[in-house]
Amino acid sequence: MTRATSSQPLHGIRIVDFSQGIAGPYCSKLLADFGAEVIKIEKPVVGDYARHLGPFPEDNPHSEKSGTFLLLNTNKRSITLDLTQQADRETALELISTSHLVLESFRPGTMAKYGLDHETLAKRWPNLITTSISNFGQTGPYSQYSASELVLFAMGGNMHASGLPDRYPLKLGGNHVQFQAGNVAAMASLFALYGKDRASLGGQHIDVSIFETQTASINTRMRNLLVYQYTGERTRRTAGIGNGYPSGYYPCADGYISLVGGGPFWARTVNLLGMPELLEDKRFAPPYGQLDPDAREEFETEIWLPWCLTRTKLEAVAELQAAEIFSGAVNTLDDVISNNPQLEARGGYFARLDHPVAGSLDYPGAPMLIDQPWWSARTPAPTLGQDNSILTDTLNPWSAGSANPEKSLEQVDAVKRKKPLEGIRIIDMTVVWAGPYATMFLADMGAEVIRVEPLNIFPSTTRGQMARPNPDVERQSPAPNYPDRDPGERPWNRFAIFNLHARNKYSMTADLSTPEGKETFKKLVESSDLFIENNAVGSIDRLGLTYPVLKEWNPRLSMISSTGFGQTGPWSTYRGLGLHFEAAFGHCATIGYPDMDAEGIPGSVAADAVTGVTVAMGAVMSLMNRDKTGKGTYIDVSMGENFLPHLGELVMDYMMNGRVATARGNRDPWYVQGVYQCTGDDEWIAITLGDEQQWKLLCEVIGRSDLAMDQRFSSLEAMFSHHDALDEILSEWASTMDVDTAFHLLQKGGISAGPLLNEPRAFEDPQLRARDFFVEIDAPEVGKHLYPSSPFQLSKVPFEVMKPPVRLGEDNEYIYKQVLRLTEDEYAELESLGQIGMDYHPHVA
Repeated sequence: MTRATSSQPLHGIRIVDFSQGIAGPYCSKLLADFGAEVIKIEKPVVGDYARHLGPFPEDNPHSEKSGTFLLLNTNKRSITLDLTQQADRETALELISTSHLVLESFRPGTMAKYGLDHETLAKRWPNLITTSISNFGQTGPYSQYSASELVLFAMGGNMHASGLPDRYPLKLGGNHVQFQAGNVAAMASLFALYGKDRASLGGQHIDVSIFETQTASINTRMRNLLVYQYTGERTRRTAGIGNGYPSGYYPCADGYISLVGGGPFWARTVNLLGMPELLEDKRFAPPYGQLDPDAREEFETEIWLPWCLTRTKLEAVAELQAAEIFSGAVNTLDDVISNNPQLEARGGYFARLDHPVAGSLDYPGAPMLIDQPWWSARTPAPTLGQDNSILTDTLNPWSAGSANPEKSLEQVDAVKRKKPLEGIRIIDMTVVWAGPYATMFLADMGAEVIRVEPLNIFPSTTRGQMARPNPDVERQSPAPNYPDRDPGERPWNRFAIFNLHARNKYSMTADLSTPEGKETFKKLVESSDLFIENNAVGSIDRLGLTYPVLKEWNPRLSMISSTGFGQTGPWSTYRGLGLHFEAAFGHCATIGYPDMDAEGIPGSVAADAVTGVTVAMGAVMSLMNRDKTGKGTYIDVSMGENFLPHLGELVMDYMMNGRVATARGNRDPWYVQGVYQCTGDDEWIAITLGDEQQWKLLCEVIGRSDLAMDQRFSSLEAMFSHHDALDEILSEWASTMDVDTAFHLLQKGGISAGPLLNEPRAFEDPQLRARDFFVEIDAPEVGKHLYPSSPFQLSKVPFEVMKPPVRLGEDNEYIYKQVLRLTEDEYAELESLGQIGMDYHPHVA
């Protein structure tokens, strides 16, 4: 086995991994790929159940050739232990004694049954960290409930509002929910590992509920929950994106494109078309023309579609981008993998590994590019039990020394802190969702996150669509964002999309295009640890704030830049939202209704959620690396490269079989499942069946024991063949059922099921209430409302709102006078120059 190197940030960290499936193994894969040593514990003979999921070459099942398993377990070792046997449990304890982190994904209570739960382990090893990933968390009334990808998105995500209003709600492509849970678990584990010694926190338990990783996801879920709090309005499935027109998915000569070209971008669209007369045409012009469905149909039919259909999707996107219109091609996975000039230009994204049984395959590459050799694909996934020699080989590096002594180490130079990142200062120049989501996590963990915001430029789509919106238009908007639909005197402080991620942060104002602003920024850099930004490529360069310049000011500072396609390559300057980058990297082509073209694709910005977590992980690893080297690091994060692994099994199917994934609705290659409408106002239940035995259990629950021996459903393969008939049976049953009654009835009968939790249901949900998921925040200029909290729980770092959503410039005095140590006269001078304030300049639209 090729060893991790000391140049990797997680070199020297040891992990015993009891997890299986997708979420846990993805967590440990991320850590292993950045240098951690991971021992994977598998059950003898059968191993991790992901070995049996596929995809398989030529669809021939083989436990060593599962594409899902191969992807999720690179850079790991495998040993087999039967935890029902005392001797094997003792062996597990020996391995744990030399490790820093234990990872597990059993049903809550299972580890305690084996004497391997965190509470028991911590009595011997107080510095040990245990990360537990489960469907609904370790506590609460649903903790023992079963779930599936579909059920977890139905309950935790925005599924109730995903799809068309006259059709069934839709899930996302692949198994994103479980991949994102692994992503979150890796981030939370890094927080705990970093705080263990630095903050003298020692060991602790991390509780990751997959359900909550979606409920606290910035993939529109948090936004819609907060909008409900602000307005009392629940979201519905709609036919449009809600940003005027042209917005949505449109056909081109060879496929489809996705764009947002209406509302505040209408003038850019008119300029692109070379039709200036449209600016004065009240039928189409904002604000009211953009709300008229008849005007939309006329514009799209007579003007927009003819423009699109005379261009290929890449030609159309190139012209749209030249006009600065957010857009992306709807690429299929063969486009992404085999015909992608962006990935080719960035040095070859895919990594080739040669597996002793599965052979040579390409795998998705690094989730971030670093100016140092941090990430590596060293070894393929292990064969079952291939490293059992660890148990007897005393020369094996795993057995050398104790990484986890039985007595807690007193760190002589450690400072007692409450949170892992206390004392870390982060400059935040992030916009929209992905960047602010990252800095939200860092602020929650105690970092002093300082947003630097100019008063002369309004960050559209961050603190609102415009600085001073028309109140009448906001009252009619299909997508409300302000409390009671009232923008108020300072709309930028009342915007839901900003406030959902703005807790625990600071805000100062400065114009960095001026000498005075640049000098202010230089002083801030000199006393900071990280600079995080996700502006369009070139924006920071034009300000003269490149990493080489910042490194001269502070060699210990790390900088993270996150954009849709990364800092280099032919698409690097392309602008868009997460949905456009997901489209370009294959996600949109895998979601939607199987009997419709791209017009049926639901909006998703899952890439924002993925990237925010990745940026936070990069931040922690940069701090770990600095502790070793004394130097900062530059990190380049591409949303597309970062998201592609979340389509992992679909990518591997293409690599193995050349099969290009298409929209499947809610159907799945591994399970029989669907969503079925219940009584009430657009209420639905999600149900997943894994085998014929579960079908028989379901027949008992729904009172149709006569179907238990029906040959149409006698095996999983038979159920796939008669999926439509099965759907009809379940639809008929569900149509007479209250959704909550159906949920608990099915769960008690051993069936994975769950209601699609719209916003009012989410706030009343017993599981979320039992775990105090929603917290009340009293925000100045907004009032008291419930907000989503965190997608993970640390036993020694309880979630806390130290500061409500930060208002523009509210911390100017603190930062300028206490952090930067300006005198009263210096502060007054900058204030007179318009650098300091709490209101955007009057000319800012």
